[in-house]
Amino acid sequence: MRFFQPLGFLALVGIPILILMYLLKQKYKEQEVSSLFLWKKAESFSMAQQPFQKLKKNLLMLLQIVTIFFLAFGLANPYIMGGSESSHTVFGIDCSLSMQAKDGAEGKSRLEEAKTQIKNQIEQSPPNAIFSIVLLQDTPMIISNNSTDKRTLLKEIEKIEATNGGVNWENSKELLQLASEENGQISIFTDQQQTMFDNVTILGKSSQNTAITLLSHSQGENGWQALVKVSYFGGNEITKTVNLFCDGKAFDRKEITIESGKNIDVIFTGIPQETNSLTATLTPEDVLTADDRAYDGSFSQTKKKVLLVSNQNIFLEKVYSLLPEVELYKTDTEHIEQLKGYSLYIFDGVVPEILPEDGFYIFWNPPNDNTIVPLGAQKQITEQVTTQGYGNLTFADTLTFDIEKAKSFIVPTWAAPILEADGKAIAIAGEKNGKKMAVFAFDIHDSDFALQKEFPIFIYNLQNWFFEQSGQKSLESIESGQVLEISLLPETKEAFVFFPSGEKVKIAPPFPPSPFTSTEQTGIYTLTQKSETEESSNTFAVNAKTAGESDLRQQQTETTQTIQTKKVIKVGKSIQNFVILFLLLLLLLEWKVNCNEH
Repeated sequence: MRFFQPLGFLALVGIPILILMYLLKQKYKEQEVSSLFLWKKAESFSMAQQPFQKLKKNLLMLLQIVTIFFLAFGLANPYIMGGSESSHTVFGIDCSLSMQAKDGAEGKSRLEEAKTQIKNQIEQSPPNAIFSIVLLQDTPMIISNNSTDKRTLLKEIEKIEATNGGVNWENSKELLQLASEENGQISIFTDQQQTMFDNVTILGKSSQNTAITLLSHSQGENGWQALVKVSYFGGNEITKTVNLFCDGKAFDRKEITIESGKNIDVIFTGIPQETNSLTATLTPEDVLTADDRAYDGSFSQTKKKVLLVSNQNIFLEKVYSLLPEVELYKTDTEHIEQLKGYSLYIFDGVVPEILPEDGFYIFWNPPNDNTIVPLGAQKQITEQVTTQGYGNLTFADTLTFDIEKAKSFIVPTWAAPILEADGKAIAIAGEKNGKKMAVFAFDIHDSDFALQKEFPIFIYNLQNWFFEQSGQKSLESIESGQVLEISLLPETKEAFVFFPSGEKVKIAPPFPPSPFTSTEQTGIYTLTQKSETEESSNTFAVNAKTAGESDLRQQQTETTQTIQTKKVIKVGKSIQNFVILFLLLLLLLEWKVNCNEH
């Protein structure tokens, strides 16, 4: 036997209190009498003036002790383990973007229909039925596991909301199988055809839908220009209005007509150069409103201060002066101590004894005795140089060039090759102690590298690797639920992200920042970085996942069901009610004995 509330046994403290009350003798008051004849009778009570007397057998006391014991026993809520036949249902609920479509009865969304059906099944199930609930989304999760508490289950279901993303079905299947390990039956509620499950309830009906599947911008002749791609998933052609907003203010609108299953590109020009964000909408809205709106950011980019330390390198000076987001400064190799105030330092043929603390580094042809990468003697190169990718640093496969000689070295553990010749690395890139750096073990003048048409592209990609957000590579085309690796400026002391709702979250320190996972909201986010001297901000957009979600047309709307099998499980059966009944009988008996004695 076990107990649900063992603290109930604290009531047993009443037993010694009761016994103490019986040990304490009754006190008698002094009273004048008319005759001494009564003294002999009073002699039997002469010991009454003493505080204690010998405990005598007393039926009433015994009944009261037993009553207190069973009162504590009942408060502890005892139970016994027993076998019970029960079913275990694991509900998998699709929480993707398409489940927001309001094409159900009375304008209910597909998710609301799923929640209603699940709640009905739970309410109509036997008391010992077991349920688990798994949310099917980009990152599936179990919100209830092996629960028989119907009230709690219904509350959890009521809280479920559809996301703006999709469903990772492979991960969802693994999680569903984990939740149903003990003979559980999986029941899927979704609006998509699924063949990997036996029991699937298809929700919604075949509905037409129009979606903005792309919003992007580029530099035009007269300010920015925006591209809005609209896709139509439906029957007959449809007419829509595309509205464009710049920084929240209406800019322009265009009416379009789209045929069934077609896409159309809408271009807006003359967008003000000072624009920070764009929003495009479709009117009138349809059954799925989340994909009738798209966002675009990453307009304003703070120029990076780059210092070129070189006696004279016209190739590097020219290519960096052409980069749109670079503010180039130059100095000779004689004054390289105590440098600071730059985002990127390019050292050509020299390495300072003390590296600057506030930027990233590029080293071209460093001396052999440098403290970054120990170099060996120069060797003649007989083959053409080829490129190698590193992380998100990629180069054109066609980039090859001739080189006369390069220094030999062993690639350190913190770096990876980006240029190779004769089967060995001649340039590396990596991150050491939180600082990104690239090392080129050759003099650019000993090659025709700078004469290749791919050279500016190589430098541009390298710059984007150092400052990812400036190249708009990591912060464009972000879908709801996607995890972001945000690269901060080297001089950043604090960094924050402002959500579309206005909420603010601190992402650094510590450095480097952890992957940013809070991208459930769609809209314009703002990344703010603070250094010791200034503050910079740039925006990025998170959009709904339209691929595989905006097409609401269904080939069939079947519901397949499997018979729920039952299993015998051990459950705790409370006997508290029986204890309470016995306690009432004891109280009745105690009352009867008390009446007889008095």
